[in-house]
Formats: sequence, C-alpha cells, structure tokens
Amino acid sequence: MKRATTLRDRMPAAARKRQIVETTLELVAEHGADAVSAQLIADTIGLSQPAVFRHFPTKGAVWMAVIGWLQDRLADVWSEARGDQEDPPPLWVLKRVFLGHIELIIRYPGLAKVVFSDHIRHQYPALHEQFHALHRWYEREVTTLLDDAVRTSDLPSTTDVGAAATLFFCAIQGLAFQSAIARYRRSHVWDRATRVFALYVSAIGARQTALDGSMHRRPPPARAAAQRTSAPHRTSRRGER
Repeated sequence: MKRATTLRDRMPAAARKRQIVETTLELVAEHGADAVSAQLIADTIGLSQPAVFRHFPTKGAVWMAVIGWLQDRLADVWSEARGDQEDPPPLWVLKRVFLGHIELIIRYPGLAKVVFSDHIRHQYPALHEQFHALHRWYEREVTTLLDDAVRTSDLPSTTDVGAAATLFFCAIQGLAFQSAIARYRRSHVWDRATRVFALYVSAIGARQTALDGSMHRRPPPARAAAQRTSAPHRTSRRGER
C-alpha cells in the first residue's frame, strides 16, 4: 500500500533520504531483507524508481544508509544513557544503553533482520565492513564501561571483562530475535529485557548499589529520536544495483 505524501516533490533531500531509509526498514520488517527492491520502496512511498536512485544511486547505497542510520541512532542511545552527569556510574550507564538499544529494536524490528541477513552482507562487502566497524566501536564502549566498573569496585577485580562484554551482546541479540523473528509482543520483549539485564548484572557479580539512580523506562510507543553523538565514521563506498 502506498504511503504517498502531499507535496512530496518539495521534501528536502535530507528528509527524503531519511524517509527512504525508514520505509526500507518497515518493508524489511514486513517482507524480509531479500524481498526489498528499489521499486518496492518507490511504490510504497509514492515515488518513481528513478526518484529513489536520485538520492541513492545504487541499492547497495540504500543499505549503507540503513547502517549509517543505525550508527546515528546508537549514538543517540549512548548520549542519552550518559545523561547530564559529568562522571556517571558505569553500570548505571550500561543499563541505560541496554534498555535504550532494546527500545530501538522494538520500534524498528527491521533492523534486526538487516543485521541477521547473510544475503545482504555477502552481496555488499562494504556493508559488511561498515557493520564490523560499528560493532568494534560498540564493543570498545561497553568494555570501557566494564573496566571502569572494575576500577570503581562495582564489579569484582576478577571479572572477565571480555566475556562480560560478549554476554551483554548475546542478551541483546537474543531479545532482538524474539522481537524481529519470533515476533513477540512489545510488552513481552520489554518485560524480558528488564529481567534479563537484572540477571546479567547478577551473573557478573555487580554491586546492586552501582545501579542506584537508574531511570525506569516505559515500553517504547513509537519512533526513535534525534541525533546527538558520534559513532564510527561512515565510509562513502557504494554497493551494486
């Protein structure tokens, strides 16, 4: 079904690109990544296929823009998680990152399907490289928080920080699978997320007082927010049509 907008030809280029990216994610959630074509994107928005290619000259460029959009949204999550405090408790920040990431997954279930798609990553090597750069950045940030938690005695000095970081990502991926692939209800995934994080910090031996002052979130109702911080630099390499 078309989602044509009034005065669509007058939409600023940046807004049109974001619309194309978010429409792509909606279509991935509905049909799977392999089924999404430039024509389907154009038909859904109410544009011609050449109009889509004016903004993204190849289909690979669309997928690169999706990963770039994800980088920006994760930067938002990290910025919000740190809040306005000058030196927030590391495990407090980690909890907010975890729940913020789950909010993003619930709002945009197509994201997980893109990340899980071997077809896209193998067809567009630049996309594969960009995703790995994003993961390495994210892993460094999580590892730094865990190291800081050990330094402040919020975690035991014997903590295997590398394994704790891996477990953090495994928890997110499991919840992403439940949301995007198994299609569990939003409220179910959110409830599981809060319980899984509580189990996670218990498993790695965190002091419960290290989480004092953490903000309680509600299940996400709608869309993600505006851009704030920087994720890894995105390349401009293009894929193939």
